[in-house]
Amino acid sequence: MIEKLIAYFSKFQPLAEEEKNILREGTEISIVKSGVILLKEGGIPKDNYFLIRGCVRQYYLKDGEENTSNFFTEEEWILPFTSVENNGISKYFLECMEDSYLVIANDEQGNDFLEKFPRFQKISQLILEKEIVRQQNELAKYINQTPEQRYFDLKKNRPDLLSRAPQYQIASYIGVKPESLSRIRKRIMKYLD
Repeated sequence: MIEKLIAYFSKFQPLAEEEKNILREGTEISIVKSGVILLKEGGIPKDNYFLIRGCVRQYYLKDGEENTSNFFTEEEWILPFTSVENNGISKYFLECMEDSYLVIANDEQGNDFLEKFPRFQKISQLILEKEIVRQQNELAKYINQTPEQRYFDLKKNRPDLLSRAPQYQIASYIGVKPESLSRIRKRIMKYLD
């Protein structure tokens, strides 16, 4: 499984065999059961995650109702960004939707690793840039698309989520109630027929 992490890093910069071996020997993979909360609202994030296999949902509570803001799946980083204004306190939850295989690293471990192996600093910077751009694109899509367009986009670009997440979470993710999602799905099915 660690080979997936090596392949991921190699997309950004080719790794020498020595660097691959460092990752093989020094990286632990944690198996986290479905339903486990990795981060709670009001908590201070201490860890970053690389998802090798599984699905993690990000959500927040509004008036006691869960609102899904993101799903993370294979070969994605989960970097819990918080703001200085919040004193680093999370406004959302991270929950494993499936048994998940994660590489978990706190900031101290990450900084130690980057000090010992400076070539990974460039890779780390590229990954962070990619993640920021991805999040900006997701926000722009959410603002500029109708719920129907969001669902169609999800069906086209992340079809696996439609079978991995309950429909009420998909509905929340695209910004509608479950009954509205049902109507959207029917309209799209008619369009595709």
